[in-house]
Amino acid sequence: MSPITAYHSLLLSNLSTVQTIESGLSNITWLLPGRFEDAELASEGLYALLGLISGYHDEVLHAHIPKHLALPPHPFISPSTAVTTSNRLDSENRQRILPLLPPQSDHTRYTRCWSNKSLAYKRASKALSTIGYLELVIEMIAKRKGGDRIRWRVVLFIEIIKTFLRLVILRITKRQVLSPSTPQREVDPSSLPSELLSSSTTTTSSIGPVKPSPLTPSITPNAPLRDHLYPMIEHLPDSHLSHPLSLVPELRGKEYISEVIWSAIGLLNVLLLMRSSRSTNASSYKPLSLPTLSRSYVPYISAIRLLFLARYLRPKSSSPLVIAHNAAQDRRLLARAFLTGPMWLGFTRPKVLGLAKGLERVPILGLVGELVEGYLPLVDDYFYYTSS
Repeated sequence: MSPITAYHSLLLSNLSTVQTIESGLSNITWLLPGRFEDAELASEGLYALLGLISGYHDEVLHAHIPKHLALPPHPFISPSTAVTTSNRLDSENRQRILPLLPPQSDHTRYTRCWSNKSLAYKRASKALSTIGYLELVIEMIAKRKGGDRIRWRVVLFIEIIKTFLRLVILRITKRQVLSPSTPQREVDPSSLPSELLSSSTTTTSSIGPVKPSPLTPSITPNAPLRDHLYPMIEHLPDSHLSHPLSLVPELRGKEYISEVIWSAIGLLNVLLLMRSSRSTNASSYKPLSLPTLSRSYVPYISAIRLLFLARYLRPKSSSPLVIAHNAAQDRRLLARAFLTGPMWLGFTRPKVLGLAKGLERVPILGLVGELVEGYLPLVDDYFYYTSS
């Protein structure tokens, strides 16, 4: 047995333990900043590592979770023809009416469809997701090892790559670039029996002829048809649902301008910040530090105006997936407006700091105040803390 196969077997047989470890370590990363020297680097490094490992685990689980678990058991399959790994699993299937897995979200259906359809999309989205986990850690290391000048060169290089990947996805799909562009975990793997993940599952070839003996005992043999179909309303197979690509309409005309702006806004913002450091009015004290650059109004106002233009030109659709995507863009626009530039230094930061100081005077809530105050230097000093 190869090491990879052994690791997959260990993962599938200890899903609950792995899930507990991932959740515990993820919670720790929120408490580390400000606790000791280099705590923020350790926190972000652990967060990035957990993100990469969780993404790999999601791929393994998707490959091993039987697809039929997202559907209710067929009400008229004879129990004697159902192939199961144990009598216990057979008994569970007989008593089950609803599916073990929730129905796939529109986001998962759409992104997985493109991942299966286009190898270029799959690689670009995977690279974009990986960079999203690592970008802040890379910025921290570059700033510590080479100073602000090297940090901005590294950030510029990262933004060029991210913009290129987003434009590749835009070129392939001719639709809005969702964020994230990869399928996400939507089921708690620890809730699934490990036997179902590591064993062979029932196939259509093993199903005998339909008999008037229901697999689900709560459904009587002569019950109306709606009693059999009701559990499947939200769990229809993909072949009975609308095509995943119809969930996001193709872009037209000026809508492409909106998507190009959203794809390149990070790169444009970095270029504007670097340009402001070379202006005649630039400060002579640490001209390349982010707190100094954040005092400049030109990069801040230019980026906000571009984002409002992109918001105005973006497609208006009744699709729930597009509505959710547009709402996420609005939240990122709001965060950029209040957590960056002069607005952060002159308005938001003093308010947050005053609130944290007030909480520190209250027992127990003082811990929350200290935690919030520990994050303020990170927002001040690192581009990707609020711009990713």
